[in-house]
Amino acid sequence: MFDDVHGLTPDRAARLTSLVEQSLPLFGQERGMEAVQRFLHSQGASVIDSIVVTRELLGAGQGSLGTAKEIVLTSAARTTELREHQRLVQGIEEA
Repeated sequence: MFDDVHGLTPDRAARLTSLVEQSLPLFGQERGMEAVQRFLHSQGASVIDSIVVTRELLGAGQGSLGTAKEIVLTSAARTTELREHQRLVQGIEEA
């Protein structure tokens, strides 16, 4: 499933594949992608892994990486990470 992602170990690829498979039923529900993001967060998936899984759910086509990144970073499940990222960027810009 993740043959096109350079540098993935077999274990990580297997974990990502499992997360995609577990996310598919949630993606088809009324709450869709937000339910997926809450699930990924509850499973301890990193932001990067969540972006990779979300991209796969979107179809992994052209433009899907940017869309997946936006979905993950604007998800209510990721507000803490987003605030930390913004604080870090602000600190770097002010330095």
